[in-house]
Amino acid sequence: MKQMKWLKFLIAFLVPVAGVMVCNNSLDSDTWYVLAEGREIVTNGIYYEDQLSMHEGLEVTVQNYGFAAIFYLIYSVFGPVGIYIGMLLLNVLLCYLIYKVCMVVSNKNENLSLLIMILTDLLLGRWFVVTRAQMVSYCIMMLLIYLLELYIRTNKSKYLWWIPVLSLLQINLHASLWPIIILIIGVYIIDSFKSKKLHLQGYRTKPLLLVLAISFVVGFLNPYGFKMMTFILTSYGVPEAHDTIQELKPFAPFMDSTTMMYCATFSFVLILYIFEGKKNMRMRWLLMIFGFLALALNTIKGLSQLILVLLFPLAAVYKDVWIEKWKTRKIRWMVLSWMGILSLVMIITVTVAKMFDSAGFGKPPEYAVAALDALDKDVGDIDKKTLKIYAGFDGGGYAIYRGYKTYMDSRMEVFLKANNGKEDIFVEWYDLQHNKIEKTDFLDKYNFDYLLLYDDDRLFDLDDVRYEEIYEDRNDDWEEIVRIYKRQKSDY
Repeated sequence: MKQMKWLKFLIAFLVPVAGVMVCNNSLDSDTWYVLAEGREIVTNGIYYEDQLSMHEGLEVTVQNYGFAAIFYLIYSVFGPVGIYIGMLLLNVLLCYLIYKVCMVVSNKNENLSLLIMILTDLLLGRWFVVTRAQMVSYCIMMLLIYLLELYIRTNKSKYLWWIPVLSLLQINLHASLWPIIILIIGVYIIDSFKSKKLHLQGYRTKPLLLVLAISFVVGFLNPYGFKMMTFILTSYGVPEAHDTIQELKPFAPFMDSTTMMYCATFSFVLILYIFEGKKNMRMRWLLMIFGFLALALNTIKGLSQLILVLLFPLAAVYKDVWIEKWKTRKIRWMVLSWMGILSLVMIITVTVAKMFDSAGFGKPPEYAVAALDALDKDVGDIDKKTLKIYAGFDGGGYAIYRGYKTYMDSRMEVFLKANNGKEDIFVEWYDLQHNKIEKTDFLDKYNFDYLLLYDDDRLFDLDDVRYEEIYEDRNDDWEEIVRIYKRQKSDY
């Protein structure tokens, strides 16, 4: 096995990479607004009033400003392929951190750690390994747990002094998940008090309290101050958002095959803990599991954190289980080789398929490109930024990337009064889509120059003498995909 160790590790990391490439072989739909944010920051610096929408005076907290800037720079140099490869590299780093955590809690049970690493990443990769800032947050979260577990195992405070650095990185790269750092440290503080009755392990508390205080203070080291630290509190819990955005909806078991897979996995893992967890299970792990379970039941987005903490305690619970070694060298080589070949074939197949795909790695849908090309042609030499463009939640992201200022895009938090200090634009859009606002009243209020409409928008079949349809795209897959209306007798 020592002679084949390199092959075992190679395949252990190839398997989740192949799984991710099969489940996700394109850029996330939020890519375009993130690129627009990054371009604005790189070009003109950090901004405090929204520069991307048509609305004036909206206060803005760009909670992922650091990630957006890096994202845009990578895209500028390497294109969409660079973004996609960056996601895969972050996923490999995440796998390595999961493996290291398992190695610490299992007293270096290597095979068990690799197995748990693979299973965790395959579960995560089905929905959550995407080209978004959350990948950075996953890595920071697992590195935090690794440092805390090293501190407990070695009783050396030196590992804790890296945690404020993680706090600084998190608040400046993806602030919406910064509170998770504080919560996880808090969980480890709870388990630091010795109590047999409450099954608390007991270890030095003072270093943890000090690091918690420093990590909290470090959170202020960002361009937006306290607003960044509390961003998640003002951006979630909006009923209209939870009803519209898929990842904010509650986790609904048995809705489809994927959710059934997750439910089956969670049930099986809980059974494993019940049978063998009394001796080696720790309160801090249980608190994280059930805490993130509560979050996952409330919103699909929270499911990813549950997956990250669900399996690694198995490495401690079953660390003494001896995984039988394969009997002959021939069998070992045959199994490992075929696993490696299968993973490589999957990776190469997906890569080649996307190279010949008309959409390619990270290109926007053809109908979106065609619609914006038509809009560009009609606009001509007019400054795009002087126009008022209506676009809905899903249609605005690519439009602002193309230089237009739209009514809406998928930056939901920007259009909430709790964040922008002016108006609940997202709620207004939601009310329009649900017949709570008359179309005429809405159009009277904004007097749009153009309307970019997809077929699920309430304004799609617009019947208003002020607007003329200038573009419509149809194809075999969709009866009507997108239309563009132009306001007549415009001053421009």
